[in-house]
Amino acid sequence: MNIVFSSDKKEYNTIKKGTEILLAENDGFNQNIELFVKFQDRPEILINKRKDQIHIICREISHYYRALNYAIHHMEEDEFQYQEHVCFERNGLMLDCSRNAVFTVEKVKFLIKTLAKLGMNVLMLYTEDTYEVEGQPYFGAYRGKYTKDEIKELDAYASMFGVELVPCIQTLAHLHNALKWPGMDKIRDSADILQPEKKETYQFIEKLLSSVKENFSTNRVHLGMDEAVMLGLGNYLKENGYKKGSLIIREHCNRVVDICRKLELKPMIWSDMYITANSTGGYYDLPENTDCSKWEKPKKDLGLVYWDYYHDDTRTYEKMLDIHAQLSDNIIFAGGSWIWNGISPNYSKTYACTKAALSTCKKYNIKEVLCTAWMDNGAETPVDALLPGLVLFAHLDFHRDYDETILKQEFRNCTGGEFDDFMTLDNFDSLFLNTKENKEAQNPSKYLLYQDPMLGIFDYHVKESGVNTKSYYQNIQKCMKECAKKTGKYQLLFSFYEKLAAVLADKADLGMCIKSAYDRSDRAALKDISQNVIPGIICNLTDMKSSREKIWMNDAKPFGYEILDIKIGGVITRLKSTGYRIDNYLNGNVLRLEELEEERLPYFTKGMDKRENLWNRIISGCDLNDTI
Repeated sequence: MNIVFSSDKKEYNTIKKGTEILLAENDGFNQNIELFVKFQDRPEILINKRKDQIHIICREISHYYRALNYAIHHMEEDEFQYQEHVCFERNGLMLDCSRNAVFTVEKVKFLIKTLAKLGMNVLMLYTEDTYEVEGQPYFGAYRGKYTKDEIKELDAYASMFGVELVPCIQTLAHLHNALKWPGMDKIRDSADILQPEKKETYQFIEKLLSSVKENFSTNRVHLGMDEAVMLGLGNYLKENGYKKGSLIIREHCNRVVDICRKLELKPMIWSDMYITANSTGGYYDLPENTDCSKWEKPKKDLGLVYWDYYHDDTRTYEKMLDIHAQLSDNIIFAGGSWIWNGISPNYSKTYACTKAALSTCKKYNIKEVLCTAWMDNGAETPVDALLPGLVLFAHLDFHRDYDETILKQEFRNCTGGEFDDFMTLDNFDSLFLNTKENKEAQNPSKYLLYQDPMLGIFDYHVKESGVNTKSYYQNIQKCMKECAKKTGKYQLLFSFYEKLAAVLADKADLGMCIKSAYDRSDRAALKDISQNVIPGIICNLTDMKSSREKIWMNDAKPFGYEILDIKIGGVITRLKSTGYRIDNYLNGNVLRLEELEEERLPYFTKGMDKRENLWNRIISGCDLNDTI
């Protein structure tokens, strides 16, 4: 494909190189086309094709790549005109690189290219301690932190595609991995939180921000500061006495903002601490028409990021945005693609919440929205599972209303995958829902994978549901196998989920079957479980573990996989031990199996969502760590 650029802007070299990269992904594309690009400050993207000429008019580089990607996938048409309206000035992804998985430079580049094809222009790298800071050797030790050169490489690559790479760090809480090391006691308030109002604390924070200043080309920085629930109640309390949290957060925030100004950085923070410290209630629990006039407030130009991944009603978003408007002139909204719910993604909740949230953001003229991709509890869900949520954020930026037919085409053209295939992953956690959408964020695929078969902590709910778990997950297994056949690009992803379904088909009710056989003294059934069922599960689980390891090593640095290895390996070990216990009972070496005589109690009481995401609570009734 020969391209003639018609642009009097300095973006010429940038879009030329980026265009070549995107075209190289479309092997068979060899048409001779003249491409004319004009950048104008307008809220539309215009594409016009007539025979061998394509004219693109747009506001910025990322929008150009969205237009180019559209044109590439409609080249069979001799002529067409296409127009889209841009609803948000900034729309991007926040990628969690702090929950054990630090994604490789190549994986982040893949996501940058995907953002460009979608027309999205921001990528935040959420790094608590996973970036290099001069003079801080323990900061991110053994965690696969990004080097300065890696950040600079990603920054340059993002810039080429019109994507702003923004540092998203922490300057108050969520720093337990940094604060656990020697020498950090001087600036530690509690295990997770820096101690405010100490000279050493602000010297440390300035080092963090100096690293940011050096390695990122943007002057924007996200300072974190969320969920500091024990703020001022640790060493600060011992040394200074009690002080209202609203005063502490305001004074700490002002001092950090002053450092940002010194370094010519424009900061933003998560907004929850300003709301919870002033109201002493939950983040979303404020009444409508709340008057914030007497609150301790941040400086008006400080960006406040309102995060909400939970509500599917526009009224909640309206209430929260009204409150935020009283606190800041610079409001950013952060929703999310639910890949932090366990082993499998939750698209039901992602789509319900995102549609409500972004429609409200449009109504309130919010200028920037972000799709967060948190990796809570060890990045158990493969990162590619974020794509349906990410594409939805882009779709709702460039279309006033949701149109699933158009979204499916955009998904295919921008990711190389099939939307319907990805959406079937939602079924893993709909076990107890009888075809209803999983807006409760239930996650049985996680706790039925990890739970101990001899303890059966969640067996009460399997039995109570009356669901045939074997046939349920066998059907999913067949579906995953078909999805894996259809797509080369995501074959490994769907193969992993095929093996997970195979494991769950036999393991989901394993504990219930063992206890039932034991209670009725069915020795033949116990022998079959020990000799046939358990070895079969171990075989599938070994294959599943191998697939997950390949995905991890393709996507992320090796650091952190050891935790997932231990989790899945622990299931294999306990399955083997279960077999030994049953065999010893059948052989007369033990007279009773006390674990099976324990009453199976409900883990979730009436009205609770059937969701448990903490591995240490799933695997045992005993403590994993019993020291304070």
